[in-house]
This record gives sequence, structure tokens and C-alpha cells, in this order.
Amino acid sequence: MFVLYDECILNYVASIRDYFGLASAYTKDERFSAYLKKEEPEKIFIVLIDGMGSRLLERKLSKDSFLLSHLYKETMTVFPPTTAAATTSIQNGKSPNQNGWLGWTSYFKEFDDTITLFLDEGYYNKKKYPEGTVKKIIPVSTTVDELREKGIKASTINPYYIEKGGYDGLKDFGHMIIERSFSDDKYVYAYYDKYDSCMHHEGVDSKKSDQLLKDINDELAYVTRHLNDKTLLVVIADHGLVDIHDTINIYDTDLTKYLKRPCAVEPRASVFYIKEGMKEGFAKEFKAMFEDDFILLSKDEVKKTHLFGKGEDHERFDDFIGDFIAIAKGDKDLISKKEDDGFRMKATHAGCTLDELMIPIIILKKEV
Repeated sequence: MFVLYDECILNYVASIRDYFGLASAYTKDERFSAYLKKEEPEKIFIVLIDGMGSRLLERKLSKDSFLLSHLYKETMTVFPPTTAAATTSIQNGKSPNQNGWLGWTSYFKEFDDTITLFLDEGYYNKKKYPEGTVKKIIPVSTTVDELREKGIKASTINPYYIEKGGYDGLKDFGHMIIERSFSDDKYVYAYYDKYDSCMHHEGVDSKKSDQLLKDINDELAYVTRHLNDKTLLVVIADHGLVDIHDTINIYDTDLTKYLKRPCAVEPRASVFYIKEGMKEGFAKEFKAMFEDDFILLSKDEVKKTHLFGKGEDHERFDDFIGDFIAIAKGDKDLISKKEDDGFRMKATHAGCTLDELMIPIIILKKEV
């Protein structure tokens, strides 16, 4: 299943941007735009709960739970359904092919290194680059940035390790949303990270993960009761997750003879760089080994299918997508480590299952 970019989260972002007078790379969702025009909220907050895919919500919460009882629509995120790509797209309204943020890592030819985008750090060698290195090469102008340029008050709410003065814990996150609703801000992007990280370490169906989701449901119910009544919360996710039951290390196979370098982007959306004249052999051998578990697309097929989005490609897009991408369609992922440290996540994302791709649009406002 690939993303339908005419029916995805970017259309809802476009509606919000249009409401504040900003242009968008994607068309707005007409129904949602009509809703905003009718309600005329003074403030709109995007509340992004990392990992809270709509299929998880449906399985984990009762239909009369606070979040599901306020579900406006289920839609698709972007591809790949992963934090670095999706949160960047949601914050600036452009798809990954347009903004250049394709996933957790990308190969940068000027450094001859695969770098973790959020960390400015070599993924395989742990080499530290100066803070802001990646953002200088693939800069992103967010909705917050653009609104501020227009003189409209806007801000972000992030964990303390991302943003000075950020929140520490779920209740602190909720209190900051409430406080910000009584500020001069007209737009806020609020990001909560712990549900995703909990499932990475504990699994999708762990008691700890399930309890945290219930706590998030209860906290957002509390927040909504105490909001400024001129505030609209649009609660979304960046992706869902699936449990991983098998991890394949490419360095345990004969495929390494084809590789120029280790893989990039994501374990469930792995980009391969192939030696000259060996692409046909790689494709044939990879499919023979893994066709049941992964979809293999060439660079031309990636572009033809608009896998990462429509519109004008970022100047780095050709470099970042390599020669092939392998997309997980089940419960496996790929790693590319000569020295395997043995670390495995119990659940992850970036593949093409509906559990990963489908996200909720939940609309909350104080009842008066």
C-alpha cells in the first residue's frame, strides 16, 4: 500500500495553512476547510502524538473513549511513515521528496557518510558533526516560521531535550498546551514523543504501551476541559507501528558484493547504493531472497510511483534515494551493519502496512 497524496495528512495541513493565509504545496481538504470556516477558531494547535496510528487506536481504546469519540477522519501519513519524514512534512506542508527529509538517515556525498538527520551524527561510525550541519544542507521553513514572518504569533511545544524550556512528562505536556491556549499564540505545534519510544522498546501490545495510550487519552480529555474556548486542537500522529519478528542483516547475505556502501533511510524502507554494472544482478538476487517480505523498487520506479510525494523534487532527492529501495510489507526489517551490535527494537515503522500508514484526525475543543 502506497500513500495517496491527494488524500493524506498534507491536505489537512494545507487547510490549516490556508486558514492563516499561507500557501501550500498540496491542495487543501475542502471538507476540513469548510469546517474551519464555519467554526472560526481563534487559535489552532496541532497536537502530534508520535506513533499513535489510527489502527492502534481502534484496537486499544473503546469506541466511547475520549479520543475515538472525537475522531474526525482517518487518513494517510506520508511515505515513509516515520518520524523524521512525517513530522517534517507536517511542520512545513511539503512531502518528503520536496523537503529532502526522507527518514532517519541519508547518505551525504560531501562527507561520504550516512548521517542521522536529527542528531548530526554518522549512523555507522558515530562521527559527530557540528550542530545544524544537516539543517544547513536541507533547511526547512516551518508553518511556525512563516506565520512569525507575517507577524502572527506562533510557537512549538517540544520535549526538553529538543527545545529549551520544553516539557518533562505527559502532564507537563498537557499543562503547557493549556497555558499556551491562553497566550497570544494563534498557532502551536505540540509534539509528544513517549508513546512511540515506549513501543519501540516494549512492543505494540505491551501492558506499558497500552497504559501509556490510556494515559494520553485521559490527559487530552483533561486538557480539553481546561482549554481557552477559542482554541481548536487537531490531534494527529506521524505514523503507527508494527511488532518486528525478524531482522535481516544484509551482511549475513551474499548481497554485500553488490553494495557500494551500507544502506540508508530506514530499516523498513532501506535505500541501496549499487556498484556500477551490477544493478540487474542485485535486483534478481534480492527478489529471489526477500520478495515475500519486501517490495523492491528501482530509482525510476520510485519516481514513477511518486513514492515520496508529488511536485518538484528537492535538489538532493536523487542522491538520497540511491539505486533501489526495499519496503517492508510484513513483520521484518533490514539492517546493514558489518559489526552487528545485537540491538533490536521490538516494534518499529516506515514500511507499507496500514498499521504504519494510517493516522487519525481528532478534533477537540472545550464545550461551552
